[in-house]
Amino acid sequence: MKRIEGTFIQFWASMREISAAQWEQEITAMRALGFHTIILQWMQSNGANLFEPSDPFPPILDLAKKHGMRMVFGLRHDSRWWREWGNAEYLREEARESVALAREVYRRYGKHPAFGGFYIPYELWDGSFNEAQMENLRELLHTIGRACRQLAPSSPVILAPFFAGLLSPERFEQMWLKLLQGRPVDVVALQDGVGARGWDDQIEERVTPYFAAMHRACRQHGVKLWCDLECFRLTNANPSRPQFAPASAERVIRQLRVVSPYVERVVIFDFYHYMSPYRGEAHRTLYEGYLKAISKG
Repeated sequence: MKRIEGTFIQFWASMREISAAQWEQEITAMRALGFHTIILQWMQSNGANLFEPSDPFPPILDLAKKHGMRMVFGLRHDSRWWREWGNAEYLREEARESVALAREVYRRYGKHPAFGGFYIPYELWDGSFNEAQMENLRELLHTIGRACRQLAPSSPVILAPFFAGLLSPERFEQMWLKLLQGRPVDVVALQDGVGARGWDDQIEERVTPYFAAMHRACRQHGVKLWCDLECFRLTNANPSRPQFAPASAERVIRQLRVVSPYVERVVIFDFYHYMSPYRGEAHRTLYEGYLKAISKG
């Protein structure tokens, strides 16, 4: 069974107030679980750069280096994505803006020993895309991925799509065989969907077919497959205002067992908000339960 090796961090504006001492606690707790990768989900949200007006990330990078970890930097989050993804001009604009942001991110952090690559935040899913849409989406990924590789040739470019059961696993595989032509990214960190969709009692039947399908597509194009494991559970299924809480360690172990045959690595979404022992009782219970499980092998 694979172990968790890293985490996304969805960096909120309020997190600017976290002190270096608090980040030291968080990163020390991550390292105790064997984590070595932090993926910052985005560095720009709806046009606002998270490194302005003051930059909270150099101290975190220094702590990552101290503890032997690497930090991957996400690029643009834009809420228009969900209504404009089919607009070719919008995608070209996003590609231009993402490339400009990647250059700025690399200028600021790329020479740091803890710099670990780029993450493309646009989330693709198992939709029924026509050929023109597929080509436009593939070009978006290629444009951004190519620029990131030119900046940091030895660092990975990561993408984290999801699935909702809208396509059969067979059609899902065919979709990704097309999108991954030319290897626009180095890593696909496929979201397992268990937390967001409340699949707690259906992990095997919901997750296995799609990870098997993505594994085949990635292998054909030389792309690494990771799992973006959701370590939270759905507490309110209202689609307009879903609410989440930390999952149980037992459920997380089940998730790991299901995806392990197909993936090279597992990262979670996300440690700070759902698994940090400093964030609440349920968070600490998940942390300590998982630590106990891996300590027993």
